[in-house]
Amino acid sequence: MANVNQYIPLVTAGEVISNCFTNANTDQALISNASILLAELAHIKSALGIKFYEELKTQHNGGTLTTANQVLVDDFLTRCLSWYVRFEVISEIQHNSGSSGIVSNIDEFSSIIDPSELNAYKQETYRKGAIFLKDMIDFIEGDDQDGDYPTYESNTPCDNGAWKNHGIIMY
Repeated sequence: MANVNQYIPLVTAGEVISNCFTNANTDQALISNASILLAELAHIKSALGIKFYEELKTQHNGGTLTTANQVLVDDFLTRCLSWYVRFEVISEIQHNSGSSGIVSNIDEFSSIIDPSELNAYKQETYRKGAIFLKDMIDFIEGDDQDGDYPTYESNTPCDNGAWKNHGIIMY
């Protein structure tokens, strides 16, 4: 396995904000490259398979995406990954950790939502990412793309009826 974690993320903070944040003025500094990498590893890598994920990361980093991979990134992966990044950063955006502990970020025109509302918001964000992920996998596996993604096809993730949902293995 190659060390593709050193490469640039598959999306930028600006793309995440423009794809799934209602407030276009959201500070891009709130979405770090480490948060984007976390979303890639947690939600994208296993769905694509290690070899295909590494191929995309390597080509994206070098600016050498094949035509098929460019279409995948532009029309499917960017949108999907953006929602998963939003899911991963929601708590960090609402709360901040520092030398004085964990504090809530709030301005004079806002109010903090209760934990159940935050959980519903996170689940809705996750659901949207999952919908875009399914759409992306359906595209890759579609008959029209036969042969366009050989690394994915030769490294298709195992479909044994088990899946992971928020760290819980479901059967």
